[in-house]
Amino acid sequence: MKPDARDINLDPFFKSEPKSVKDIGVDSRPDLLNIEEIIARRRALIEARLANLIPKENIWPANLHAAQRHALLSPGKRLRPLLSVFIAEGLGYSSEANINIGINVGCTAEIVHAASLILDDLPCMDNADLRRGQATTHIAFDESTAILSATALLNRAFGVLAELKGVEPEIQIRLIRRLSDCVGSKGLIAGQVADLSNTDTSASLAEIERLNALKTGALFDFSIESAALLANASETQTAALKDFSYSLGLAFQLMDDVKDQVMSEHHAEKTVGRDIGKATILALSGSDATLKHLRQYLTSAKQALSRAELSNTPILNSVLEAQFRFLSL
Repeated sequence: MKPDARDINLDPFFKSEPKSVKDIGVDSRPDLLNIEEIIARRRALIEARLANLIPKENIWPANLHAAQRHALLSPGKRLRPLLSVFIAEGLGYSSEANINIGINVGCTAEIVHAASLILDDLPCMDNADLRRGQATTHIAFDESTAILSATALLNRAFGVLAELKGVEPEIQIRLIRRLSDCVGSKGLIAGQVADLSNTDTSASLAEIERLNALKTGALFDFSIESAALLANASETQTAALKDFSYSLGLAFQLMDDVKDQVMSEHHAEKTVGRDIGKATILALSGSDATLKHLRQYLTSAKQALSRAELSNTPILNSVLEAQFRFLSL
């Protein structure tokens, strides 16, 4: 009989090796100076850009715009735009003008991500009341405003891509098409549909990975592939970055599943316990095997990133380290 997530021993996530992210395949490089400062500066630029890409909350309809800003500007790690910007820079797309373009493109992924979280938290979906340490949008406002806010954010993301300056029209069209694919019925939305019907606890590992690749991997795909498009990456680099995105998406979703069972709402900064009864790797395999899978995904992601031969791989490794730091608690 496969273990139920409620019965799994979660001690390994707190007490056993690995004790640091270095042990699970992501380099920790404290010897490299100023990496944290570089990341902090890019994150600050991203935060400022996000605040300027959507209407102020005093512009009519004020309640709708306030809800959008509540969801989009809530505290987040901004992983998707950071990946987009740093990968583009690592591929040589690093002039001041190009960095600004990369930030705008990365922000579209964050805008879509915020919209997806609004929808994911609705009573008809996960029925969550806490996200990023604050009330979910439908709780802070109301359900109709939340749905309309998510729709407005999704539309705004495509508007941001349409407004890009300094990008060849062909590349701009490809970016818009790629975002459409990643969000649509063969990407993020497909993943949400699959997650809502995810009640087959006899699902295989391959089936769970397929769902996770859609649910979480789609926006990583856009963030990373858009950077490759902007920087005109070689075929070899593009292939390596696609492998990186796939493995990272699986690792990130598995980490999220673990947090759902391991962490309190205070530490997770979101409503937890929503995966009970769903087919997850944690429920399928137990805690020890889950840690093994997570190490494998992160190792594969690191190896693929290395194959891409970016000029700033240590910075990207530090970005990853920050995401998976909870494993060392």
